[in-house]
Amino acid sequence: MIPKYSLLLLIISQLHTFEDSDIDGVSNSQDLCPDTSFEDTVDEDGCPEKQNYWGKISLSLGADINRDESSTTDYNFFIDYNYQKWDIALYSSQQSNMDMDTNSNKSNATGDLYLSMGYTIDSHNLSTKLSLGSKFSTGDDEVSTGENDYFTSLNFSYILNEKTALISQLNYTLLGDSNETNYNNILSYSLGVGYMLNSRWYSSVLYQRANSIYQDNDDYQAVSLFNSYIFNDTFFGILNYSRGLDTLSYDHTISLKLGVTFE
Repeated sequence: MIPKYSLLLLIISQLHTFEDSDIDGVSNSQDLCPDTSFEDTVDEDGCPEKQNYWGKISLSLGADINRDESSTTDYNFFIDYNYQKWDIALYSSQQSNMDMDTNSNKSNATGDLYLSMGYTIDSHNLSTKLSLGSKFSTGDDEVSTGENDYFTSLNFSYILNEKTALISQLNYTLLGDSNETNYNNILSYSLGVGYMLNSRWYSSVLYQRANSIYQDNDDYQAVSLFNSYIFNDTFFGILNYSRGLDTLSYDHTISLKLGVTFE
């Protein structure tokens, strides 16, 4: 016979390892729908049988407007699928070059196609996302190296309080060399702070640095102010301003994006 105090400790231990806030028979750690009503019949994921969670898809279209002595505009699209802690992203762009003397369009070029997959790990106040991806050389010679690239990145977010977080990213890109040029691989990082102004508006300030793909060129450096705003359950917008700090980068870049989310 188990002593009474031992049995009590066993029961307490079981209560701590199986928490079920909405009392649907599925533990919090496995419940994808943690707020179901008591009368709902749920599946193995804790969701009402007719409301299975299939993940979230985000689509956005936008433009990056670059200005200094020369001018370019990158029109881009981005699609992201997120399920639990996994996400898959696809990105590409179309570049338009402007003749600053005549203020007319000088050329257009199709950009490369980027595909990545990421996984997020949450531990106390720290969130870490590991991503792996590849650039497929589908772009024109004006904006592409003509070779496939491979990259990996680590994103960190450390929550200081309910509104503020320290954020950083470390990225390494293995560049494919062309027949004419041996490119440098790229090591880049960013450091900054993010702040939730309210439940819909998020803002961050970042310092970014990366080595050049060309020999003997200065590192790319910039500071940026990022803003995202959720208009409603479906639509969101992004506004970003970046100021180049080196001699080769664009002095000013403004990024505008509008997106829609399906869940």
